Amino acid sequence: MCRTRSLISLLLCASLSACGYSFVLDGRTSAAKFVMEASANRTSLIDAGTILDASLERTLSSMGMLASGESSKTVRATLVSFSTETVTAPSLTSPDRYRLHIRVTARVTDAQGKELWSMSFTDTGTYSEGGRTEDALEEASRRVSLQMARALASAGL
Repeated sequence: MCRTRSLISLLLCASLSACGYSFVLDGRTSAAKFVMEASANRTSLIDAGTILDASLERTLSSMGMLASGESSKTVRATLVSFSTETVTAPSLTSPDRYRLHIRVTARVTDAQGKELWSMSFTDTGTYSEGGRTEDALEEASRRVSLQMARALASAGL
């Protein structure tokens, strides 16, 4: 029995000392910081640019990617288009739900205005029957903002 315990202890010590797992930094000290320009709204949705700006500002700030002062990189979003569709109601007694699809393009430029990065994003929000299309804007903008921030973080700007 003593020999079995000794062998298990020896194997445990050997496996712990041989473990090669460690964290390796990739050389970057922090995520890039961006200054935001006001979003453009090329749709008929009321206050869409303002709602998108608020969501993007909240998201970038929470991820530590929003510059408090000046930055050499500027991000600008443009709400390009939207569409709606009816979502099937779960029962005859409940109201129909509708889905708003938005398409947003994002651009990052340097201090001289040269485009460094651009990408297009789409996502959805929902609203109830009798509501306005704009009722789904906050949800759709929040989702698109998360996509944009994740893409910016992984872009390595």
